[in-house]
Amino acid sequence: MAVQDSTRAWLDGVGRLPQGSSQLVISRGQQIRAADDPDATPSQRRAAARARSRMIKENLRLVVCIAKPYHARIQRSAALEFSDLLQAGSIGLIRAVEKFDPALGYSFSTYASWWIRQSIRREIEASGSCIRLSARQQQLRLKAHFAPPGLSHGELAEYLGVDPQQLNELQQAWKASQLDSLDRPIEVGSETTKLGDCLASPADVSLDQQDLHDAVARFRRRAPAEIAVFDRLVQGESQSEVARSMGISRQALNRRLERSTKRLRLLDPAARELLAEWA
Repeated sequence: MAVQDSTRAWLDGVGRLPQGSSQLVISRGQQIRAADDPDATPSQRRAAARARSRMIKENLRLVVCIAKPYHARIQRSAALEFSDLLQAGSIGLIRAVEKFDPALGYSFSTYASWWIRQSIRREIEASGSCIRLSARQQQLRLKAHFAPPGLSHGELAEYLGVDPQQLNELQQAWKASQLDSLDRPIEVGSETTKLGDCLASPADVSLDQQDLHDAVARFRRRAPAEIAVFDRLVQGESQSEVARSMGISRQALNRRLERSTKRLRLLDPAARELLAEWA
């Protein structure tokens, strides 16, 4: 809510800013270009700074107009807000003001629109997945998306202007970039929750195994004879072989195992899981 309030306040402020005429745009562009001269005087540089600031403020409405059509697209993304698009567009506007040259005869609004769109599109592409792709990888993915259907792997590589090995690497990068964020909001009935909250937590096998190892260590100290019998059975010896080596019958071994099981359970509550693991 605070982000929306600050964005609304920013938009209201932009709406009250004056807009410069085409003559003012040319004049201020000339002042900015004059400051690029190594022999520019301090007064010219100060005038250029003022002209740059005014030119940016007077064209912020252009940023809003260009960013609005992208609003529906970013509503499906948890990574971007409308304020992020406005910020990216403002950065593109600043870049356009710095590079604009009135002597070339271009309209500033047309020139700045290209820079603003490029900045917004790159921000969306960079935030569209958990793994960020380079600008060239993004361009190649877009080109591959509109490639003629039915192309083989080699034909697609030739169409993109890369070799087959590079295409394999690109496809791996494209596939990896499709990961989804566990923080992505999803609608469950009338409520909104995070994707990660809807997933069952896997059992922490590492902790379970560590608990069993700790229990074994405790039992070896408290009941070494019983543990030695269980160890032989776990290692693959049959009950008959163990009973024969101990000089007792198999029935006597079974009774001994039952008594050992009861004793181990009395020694430690964790014995139930440990005995189930041995079974």
